[in-house]
This record gives sequence, structure tokens and C-alpha cells, in this order.
Amino acid sequence: MGKKLLLQNDKIPGIDTYEVYRQHGGYSSVEKAFKMTSDEVVEEVKKSGLRGRGGAGFPTGMKWSFLAKPEGVPRYLVCNADESEPGTFKDRYLMQRHPHLLIEGMIAASYALGANTAYIYIRGEYFYIVNILEKAIEEAYTAGWLGDNIQGSGYSLNMYVHPGAGAYICGEETALLESLEGKRGNPRIKPPFPAVKGLYACPTVVNNVETIAAVVPILNMGGDEYAKIGIGKSTGTKLISASGHIKKPGVYEIELGLPVEEFIYSEEYCGGILNDKKLKAVVPGGSSVPILPAELSLKTPTGEPRLMSYESLSEVALLAVVCWDQAALL
Repeated sequence: MGKKLLLQNDKIPGIDTYEVYRQHGGYSSVEKAFKMTSDEVVEEVKKSGLRGRGGAGFPTGMKWSFLAKPEGVPRYLVCNADESEPGTFKDRYLMQRHPHLLIEGMIAASYALGANTAYIYIRGEYFYIVNILEKAIEEAYTAGWLGDNIQGSGYSLNMYVHPGAGAYICGEETALLESLEGKRGNPRIKPPFPAVKGLYACPTVVNNVETIAAVVPILNMGGDEYAKIGIGKSTGTKLISASGHIKKPGVYEIELGLPVEEFIYSEEYCGGILNDKKLKAVVPGGSSVPILPAELSLKTPTGEPRLMSYESLSEVALLAVVCWDQAALL
């Protein structure tokens, strides 16, 4: 069975509440972060090899290190929860089932970036999750994990949830920032990049929900240990939205490097094609990516097993797997 870092407590009743989350080690990564300097936290994320879980796969620690730090200018962390790519729903599941995991990651990441204000920009269709997040944020404030002088550390952070209007383009980070500022969600011309001139023309880091949540296990176990999981430059675990003509659709956490064939056919994951039909094609990352015929879904052009990794699936975003059986395309 593959290692679970984000969904290890998934079956625990009440894990979405502060009390239960705290009982199972919640907010320990923030406690650890507060014993480190902000630069040391960034270094741990660099060591982990964590790559953006929103599709682009850019090294997270490197992205953080680009953040400008002009004197007297605020910095911001913005969580991109505008999961609008058809076929993807992993971030929805994470926010709905594990809201405190995201909040904990937001606090640790904000501390590393020197940000005192953080936003969760969520797509309009997820409005019911806004209530879940706001309840969890309120619990975090009450418990002293948000607000002024968090846990006596001297660090302060305020966090807000901002629902969008359901515009697909706001999944692009600069369009998201425009929308967050109350403007029409059009992409900005780059440069300048958000790390230099982002939200309200201040240095800003925009990260995906899963990326921020992954900061929690990285700090708890250490960047070097996290980097031992996975394969090559695809380190750690990854949440995959699985749907289509499979026996067990859902959200699965895999160790990167898992063969695509094992993911589709093993009982631990998708359980095979529905009604035991033959696999026709796979959409390996949401509806905007190329459709791979069965022979290229399971094997590379050289005959090697296709792996669930950024390198093996370099032409697509590693977000979701949508399977079609042979009858679907007739």
C-alpha cells in the first residue's frame, strides 16, 4: 500500500474539526516552523523537491525564494482554490474533508514568506465549501493559531476566504489576482511577475491548495525525508482525481512514480475498467490536456511502463485521470 501523507487521517470521524485535528497532530508543523527562521523553512521546502500541484510543476521552494522583500512593503500569500479544470476535484475534497490541513499549511507558508495576510481564492461553484473553510478559520482564530502574536511567537497572520464568480480564466494566477482586487479576471502582462508586483502591487506568492497542504508533512518529516518518496525530480505524494469508466472513482493519494497501469487496474486505486471492458483512452490531467490512446497511456513510445510522474507525463498536467472504455468513442 502506498504511503499517505495528506490523507493519512482521512477515515477519522470529525477530522474536519479543530479538536479532532489537533488530537491527531494538527498544527505541529507550525510549532516546528516557529522554532526556525523563515529562510530555514524555505530551505526545507527546497530540499523536499516539492513541485507545484496545480499543474505547472514548478519547484515550490524556488518560487518562494523569488519573492521580493522591499522594506516596509507588505507581502501576501494567496491560495489558488479555483479548481475549474473539468475532471478535477482533488482540491475540493481536501478543503471539504481536511480544511485545517490547508489552514496549517497556509500559516507555515505565510511565516516562511513573511506574509501577514493570506487569502484563499475559491471558485464560485464551491460556495458551500466557503462555509466549511470559514468555520475552520474561526476555530483556528479561537485556538490562537491565527490573529496577533500566534501562540506567543511574535508572528501575526490574518486569513480570509474570497469566492470568485466561476470564471475559468481565474485559475491563471494573475487573472486570479485581478479578480481578488475586484476587477475583471483578465491575465496580466508579465513581467512583472507576482513575486515582485502581485496583489495590490505588492510581492505575492500564489500556490495551489494541494501544494500548500504538502508543506505540513514536509516540515513534520523534514525536506530530506520527503524527497526520498517518489521518483527522480517527482518527489513526494500526489492527489489524483479519478473518474470516467472505472470501477472505483474518487480521490487517491499516490506515491509519484506509480505505474499508470497499476493505478487504473489495482484494487487499491481505480479497480479496473467498468464492466471489465477494454480501456480505449485516458485523459491524464483534465479536459484541456491531450487524450492518450490506451497503448500510450500505459506504455511510453519505447515500450517502458508509463509512470505517474512529471517527467513521464511531461506533456500534460498531473491533476486527474479520466478513463474511457472502448465503447465510449465508437
